[in-house]
Amino acid sequence: MSRPPACVALVARTHGVVGATALASVLLLHLLTRGLERIEFGPRTYAISLGIGLTYLLAAVLVWFGSPGGRLLSRVCSVLYLVRPQLGLDLLRIMASEEYRAHFTTARPLPPAS
Repeated sequence: MSRPPACVALVARTHGVVGATALASVLLLHLLTRGLERIEFGPRTYAISLGIGLTYLLAAVLVWFGSPGGRLLSRVCSVLYLVRPQLGLDLLRIMASEEYRAHFTTARPLPPAS
């Protein structure tokens, strides 16, 4: 497995960090509030939170490997980053670059058949 270009790796790592942070936050919140009677989170809360975390991790993997759906999912996930314009706009500039787009269109050789 070859390493993607630096700009692609930055986008993939950003999605991965956000996804891991979301999942870790769900776990931490559950551990801190499980014994409290006045604070209760329902199954929908966990489903939404886990869905967000897993979506970002999926985006990270798809971008890293250059999968076709990775570009679209990366764009969808980058909407959250626009809350921090400096980060969001930098990532959007990277996603608009030729090097980033080429990562998703480059034909990769198939592994040898056994």
